[in-house]
Amino acid sequence: MSNNHNNQEFNNSNGPYTFYKEEIKKQNNTLKFFKRIFITVGSLAFSLILGLAISFTYIYCKDIIIPNFANDSILETSVDGENNNIIETSNNSLVKAIIQNVKPSVVSITTLNNSTDWFRGNTQYQGSGSGIIFHKTSTDIFIVTNYHVIENATTIGVAIDDNKPVQASLVGKDENYDLAVLSISGDDLSEEDMKNIRVAKFADSSNIAVGDYVVAIGNALGEGITSTFGIISSTSTDIISENKKLNVLQTTAAINPGNSGGALINLNGEVIGINTAKIANNTVESIGYTISSKVAMPIIEDIMSNLNPTSLGVMVTNAQNTNVNYEGMAGGALIVEIVPNGSAEKAGLKVNDIITTINDVPILSSTTLVEEIKKYEVWDTIKLKVIRNGKLETVKVKLLPTTK
Repeated sequence: MSNNHNNQEFNNSNGPYTFYKEEIKKQNNTLKFFKRIFITVGSLAFSLILGLAISFTYIYCKDIIIPNFANDSILETSVDGENNNIIETSNNSLVKAIIQNVKPSVVSITTLNNSTDWFRGNTQYQGSGSGIIFHKTSTDIFIVTNYHVIENATTIGVAIDDNKPVQASLVGKDENYDLAVLSISGDDLSEEDMKNIRVAKFADSSNIAVGDYVVAIGNALGEGITSTFGIISSTSTDIISENKKLNVLQTTAAINPGNSGGALINLNGEVIGINTAKIANNTVESIGYTISSKVAMPIIEDIMSNLNPTSLGVMVTNAQNTNVNYEGMAGGALIVEIVPNGSAEKAGLKVNDIITTINDVPILSSTTLVEEIKKYEVWDTIKLKVIRNGKLETVKVKLLPTTK
């Protein structure tokens, strides 16, 4: 009886077992609650710490590591007298180094042009453009530009390093490709200008691709040499410029009025194009055009090869056929005609002058004169002795280029 009573008491729902079970359950629930709080707070703390770490890493890399790496990774080469490579730099951007190296190769061009107004009166207006120095001799500098820059110009001025312009001469042109070659005399430049001159290095534009970085340098808006940066957006685009169809490169580098004739260069500091036009539409942005070097270079070479360096710019006959008698004269070449704007006219030679020597070499006949002139190249300066009005005079003549 006693055992049954105890069992009943133990199994009773209100007995001690039920009490302990409820207590344990309450403790477990409390533990679970605090565990959830701990996990939640821990997760938030971990997320906050991780976020701060990521943010700090991003800022540190963005503002410190990457700029330092970029500065340390700048291309550093020395100037080569033949190749005109990028100048040695430190702690400067690559683009800045390229601009500093190529800028002395780009010139500003100013023109005076004649125009007819509504009342058929003649007026003059000023134009502007750019050019690239591509060849230099001991006495002269050669510049390529767009033909439309100097078309109809009565006077052409070239300024090096934004200094005072000096007068330029037209060497040759190709209207179909909108290209022209000019020359300026070293005698018209200061020593500082001559020192600052650098011949541009041209590269084959066949190797460029869409997305390549480029820099355009030129006399934008006629206000001096400036630079813009962009990419190649097309390697072959047909445009109409000055009523001519041209196949050109397209770039996002800004090319504005005055930039025509300037340089488009790659990140090796090499000219890959001659800037020529910009869409004249306010709704269009970031579209500029340039004549590729693979098109321009053969034309420039053709213009230069068509120069006739043997022309003195005169028509002559044997002096023995005249009645001129000068003591000691063994022969000579009598000038019977002067070519307009030729070497002889610019040097002051006149009809009826008799040329007796070239650089102290005796000229016995007109044939001797022609053969002796062939020994010299265009832009050479020669010394002539001439008989004029019965007197012996010395005349210096620069052999200017003439087209065939």
